[in-house]
Amino acid sequence: MFKNPINLAFEKLTNQLNEPKWLQQKRCDALKKFQQYGLPTRKSELWKYTNIKKLEKLEPVTDIVDTGSVLFSDSNLQAKQQTQTEKGTDPKKELFIFTIEGDLPKNTQMQDILQVDEKSWKSIKSDKERTFVELNTAMLNGGFQLSIPKNAQLKLHIQYQQVSKDWQNIRTVINLGENAELDLTESYDYDCRINHVSIINMAPDSRLKFQSNKHLRKTAALIHFSQINCAQNVTIQQGSINNNAALSHSITEVNFNGQHSEFEAASVNVAHDSCHISENILTNHKVQNCKSNVIKRSLATDKASVALNAKAIVAKGADGSDVAQSLKNILLTDEASIYSKPELEINTDDVIAAHGSTIGELDETSLTYLRSRGIPKEQAKFMLIESFLQDANIFKTEDFLDKIEL
Repeated sequence: MFKNPINLAFEKLTNQLNEPKWLQQKRCDALKKFQQYGLPTRKSELWKYTNIKKLEKLEPVTDIVDTGSVLFSDSNLQAKQQTQTEKGTDPKKELFIFTIEGDLPKNTQMQDILQVDEKSWKSIKSDKERTFVELNTAMLNGGFQLSIPKNAQLKLHIQYQQVSKDWQNIRTVINLGENAELDLTESYDYDCRINHVSIINMAPDSRLKFQSNKHLRKTAALIHFSQINCAQNVTIQQGSINNNAALSHSITEVNFNGQHSEFEAASVNVAHDSCHISENILTNHKVQNCKSNVIKRSLATDKASVALNAKAIVAKGADGSDVAQSLKNILLTDEASIYSKPELEINTDDVIAAHGSTIGELDETSLTYLRSRGIPKEQAKFMLIESFLQDANIFKTEDFLDKIEL
């Protein structure tokens, strides 16, 4: 996928496609930009602690989908799946499985990302830090644009599937209408090779509850860029679990474009063996009276590494902004490493802002206390780890730690 074979792979892909000229041109332009930027290096701020060469040494994929699934459109998903089953057909493999609780709201629209018109395509400003966004456009395999009408409510789970041994370049766009509410959970195949670009556009008074589960095999690879654009009076709660992967690298950008919006994000990062997890989040306070709160709890053991960056930029005139960042980390072995960097860039006066970062070991005093009460050492360690990670249980779910390898 990378560098030397990129031209051949690009030609092979585009020769098989029947696409409008404007999309073909965007692919070509994106490929040129990717080649101009090159792969990220240690000089890139958001990739400073990420060994990109790991992507060139990945083991063969073991988790390829062997059954078909259905991409829903305007019709009811469950009914469409039932029809497929009754007919005994073998539906085409799709990159996604959608699961909806309840009825699909009326006037909800779903469109294949490769079939949207040029006006609906949203370009993303890229640079050397975001070169994989250009690669995603150039090598795009598929995706969707989901538009939820105003005043609607939808509870949706999306499973991103590995349908071949090659990298899956996925682009998703969700447009949330005025006063609409979306409860979204996303997860990825255990052993994936996915480059995912995600855009969420939120209209005034809309609400988003967003859980991202990345429970990955220690040979998996996931590159994830997401952008959330907020109008006024928007509320977002985002929870993320990142567990293992040879390399999992995410960049999240949140743009406050309207006043009185709130963004709260909490994440857990747990890495074993030689796994690497990198989480980068940027909140742009462009207007007055918006609030962002970022909580990260990370754990590294064996020879694993975790890299965290949380940055908030408060623009001139964005008075009344409220910014908080809390990054806490635990190292369980001498060979593990964690890099943790909270950042505040404040260009106005009337702001409430706080940030902090800690890296340490399990508290020996607490460990001794638990052991003095007859609790075995390993169980005591487990209890302290669970308590530490529960700080990021933003939705207060009882099964929060069930699938995390501790």
